[in-house]
Formats: sequence, C-alpha cells, structure tokens
Amino acid sequence: MKALFLGLISIMILTSVYYINISETNETETGNNYLKSEICYYALQGIKSDYHYHLQLNITVDGERIVIPANIGFEKNENNETLFLHPIHTYDNSGRVHVETTKNATAELGFFFDIWGEDFSKNVILGNDADEQHAIEMTVNNQIVNTFERTLLEPYIFIEINYYSKN
Repeated sequence: MKALFLGLISIMILTSVYYINISETNETETGNNYLKSEICYYALQGIKSDYHYHLQLNITVDGERIVIPANIGFEKNENNETLFLHPIHTYDNSGRVHVETTKNATAELGFFFDIWGEDFSKNVILGNDADEQHAIEMTVNNQIVNTFERTLLEPYIFIEINYYSKN
C-alpha cells in the first residue's frame, strides 16, 4: 500500500512539472513574448548565442534620415549597468540591427519597434501617420513590400522605410 501511495505521488509530481514546463514554453513562443528569452543570460555571461545575424534598417521621414539610436534593446539599472539584452538590439546608431537568439526563432520587424518603444505599421512610423497627404513605403532589398511590421527579419537584408508627402 505504501509503495502504491508513493508511486501515485511521484506520478502526480512528474505530471505537474511536465505541465508547468509546457505552459512556460507556450508563453515564451507565442507573439513576441520570446523577446525576453534566455538570450539575456547568455549575452550577459559572455556565452555566444546559437543564431546571430545582422540586417540594415534605414528610415527616412520627409527626406530626413532618422538616426536609429544606439543600445536599443539594452535594459539598464540606475547605475547604467546592463540588466537585460533583448535578442533584437542595436549597438550603435548606424541602423545595423542585431538578432541574437539561442534558438532559431522567427523575428518580425514589429518586434524591434516594440523593443524600441516606437509605433510602426502600414499607417504610422515614428508618430507620423499615413493619410490623404502622406504615405509610407517600405522596401526589402530594393523590392517594395506591404508586410510592414510583419516583415521577417533575415540575415543581411536591407530594409528601407520612407514616409513622404504625396504632393
């Protein structure tokens, strides 16, 4: 009887652990919740990520090139020490975007804007709305696309976003 009871308890514990792990995995891989993934620990401990690539992002608003700030994706404390590094980030203001993940995860351009804290869609870029007088055009490797925030980030692509007056 004692062995049966201990066996049932063991099965209950193992089942609980399994379901806890399943729910955590589903939470981190849906939407853009994976952005605060285990990469932060690897990056901060100096361990290399499994997937690391770059792309170029240029944004122009009414003919003016927008500087994409350095250190997007770095969360720092009051002493300016990095606490967390998002898998999608910048190191400088060149427009070069780094994607570093510990697994082959799908990243979209909208995730980068979420991390940056800026609006971006087919209707708005950095607070500039597309309307009767203004348009937003986006190209990937010089090809016009209409995927905007859903554009998949891939190695060595060149993304240009242009907000301009139709007049």
